Formats: sequence, structure tokens, C-alpha cells
Amino acid sequence: MASLSLMHWLLIGNMVLMSLVGAFMFSLRRQQQQDTGRLDEAVQDLQQAHQAMSKSTIGMGRRIKQLDGRMQQAERRVVLPGTDEATYHQASRLVGLGASATDLVDNCGMARGEAELLVSLKRQPSH
Repeated sequence: MASLSLMHWLLIGNMVLMSLVGAFMFSLRRQQQQDTGRLDEAVQDLQQAHQAMSKSTIGMGRRIKQLDGRMQQAERRVVLPGTDEATYHQASRLVGLGASATDLVDNCGMARGEAELLVSLKRQPSH
């Protein structure tokens, strides 16, 4: 058997080294593809969660807007001057300050019977 020259040994060594580098690169590429697949799945999961939260937030915003509108309507009903409720509220407060039935008729525009009834109800001694 003929002995191999240094040149042959270098060529064989280079081929072995290139084969090892190729196998390593193939392994890295495969690992990269697996990682990319996992990352794609994670991104999809995050996108779905984001969409769900966005829909939920929009729904909550609509609900808050509805409740705010209802609250404003309720406040307008209670606060509007000139309504019967506002008149009775003011008359009740005046009676608490000592106003008479005549004062209520003059200042609140109430009927005499209503004013007398309100005064008598507010001034009854509590048991």
C-alpha cells in the first residue's frame, strides 16, 4: 500500500472538516426553522388575545357611554328648575328653614292645599 502524501492528508482533513461544518450548518438551519415555527405560533396567539381585548375594550367603552348618557339624563330630570320635583325639593327645603304655607304659595307657585300639606308633614314631631 502506498503511503499518502501530505497533500492527500490535507485534502482528506479538509473534506472531513467541511462535512462536519455542513452537518453543523444543517443542524442550525433545522433549529432555526423550529424556532421560527414556535415564534409564529406565539405571534398568532398574541394577535388573537389582542383582538379579544380590543373587542372587549370597545364593548366596555360603549357600555360606559350608555351609562354616562343615562346618568346625565337622570341628573337633568332632578336638577332642571321649573319641574314639579325641583319645586317640591325647594319647597321642602324652605319648610325646613321655617317657611310658612303662604311663603310657599308666594315663592314656589304652589297651590294653597299643597303648601299646607307639605308644611304639616314637615313640621310633625318625630316619634
